[in-house]
Amino acid sequence: MAISLKENIIVGFSDFWSRKIRSIITVMGIVLGTMSIIVVLALVKGINAQTMKWMMERGGLSKITVSRNWRYEKPDHVKNYFTWKELKLIHSLIPEAKYFNPQQRHWVRHSYEDKNYQASVRGVLPDYSKIEEWDVQKGRFISSFDIEQSNDVIVLGTTIKKELFGNKNAVGEVITVHDRRLKVIGIMDFRYMKNSGAIGNDNAFSYLNRRSFTPLTTMIHKGSGNDNISTFTLKAHDAESAPALREKLSNIILNLRRGLPVFEVESAKEEAEEAAQNKKMFTTIFYIISVISLFVGAIVIANIMLATIQERTREIGIRLTVGARRRDIFVQFLVQTILVTTIGGIFGIILGLSLLDVVSNFLDMELIAGVAMIFVALLVSAGVGLISGIIPAIIASKLDPVEALRYE
Repeated sequence: MAISLKENIIVGFSDFWSRKIRSIITVMGIVLGTMSIIVVLALVKGINAQTMKWMMERGGLSKITVSRNWRYEKPDHVKNYFTWKELKLIHSLIPEAKYFNPQQRHWVRHSYEDKNYQASVRGVLPDYSKIEEWDVQKGRFISSFDIEQSNDVIVLGTTIKKELFGNKNAVGEVITVHDRRLKVIGIMDFRYMKNSGAIGNDNAFSYLNRRSFTPLTTMIHKGSGNDNISTFTLKAHDAESAPALREKLSNIILNLRRGLPVFEVESAKEEAEEAAQNKKMFTTIFYIISVISLFVGAIVIANIMLATIQERTREIGIRLTVGARRRDIFVQFLVQTILVTTIGGIFGIILGLSLLDVVSNFLDMELIAGVAMIFVALLVSAGVGLISGIIPAIIASKLDPVEALRYE
């Protein structure tokens, strides 16, 4: 007498319910393993999303940054900065760059009436706000006319504005920066991004709000007194063309510095691709660890199922005697094993999803669950049942019915 799949599932549920303690012990490893898959994959996905959000907020994937290579000890005769003349040459050699912005920076005191605030002031070009995709909240940003005339003007970040002016309108006022009087022409937009895992300040962009900006030519001619510039940024027309532009720019700079790696040229697009590769590597390592731990769980389940077969040997003999086929016995035990691990997987998924908020609050970062990871966890748990149930099912199906009936 053949046993239908429906009957096997009903018998499986009945056996699961009648042996509650054993069933709980059997599925506990699957529950914990599946739960860890959900939590860790959500953590990896959250970290990757945070990284991409950071890059997009700081100018997107078409941004390229040139800065000093602090890991390289340069010879004394090689400059670790660019002159204004060199920067003009570099700009002329890369017409495919959409925006271009060299900058100088100094940490100085900003003063207004009796108030003072130490902050970073940066000499920039008008392209700075376009590269960073950062607009002004009030007033205007530095213009080409300000660059040509080396105007004594400044744009303030929101923190500096608040420290010096409070709620008072700052645009049109004059402040003193490093003993030079500069007219405030604009206030930048407030920048905010949640600082995951931070202690204290929860704004990852708080340092941006503490910056001020003045025309680069004003800083060169009236401030620092030199045109030594060690950092500049640019933007390709799109993210796809950024790696090629980075390669071309890197070769130009190497030629200017006799082939010595005095500067680093970094593309946000390539950094994003590297982050994605790191994510894949980390995920693969985690999967290997999970497979090993679940394999151990599968061995435990297989042992429990072998013990179950021993307990039910007489029942198997009766089934074979009344007409059950050997493949029916095989399917019966295999279905029961898969059913047990799948139930464990479902509970593990539920527990994992319910823990995401707890882990997110503990780490102070966003964990992102996806439908794909739920299916992966469910398939893994069912797969463990398949692997751990095959050998016990084969042993059960090959029992001799006469010997099984005699078994006590």
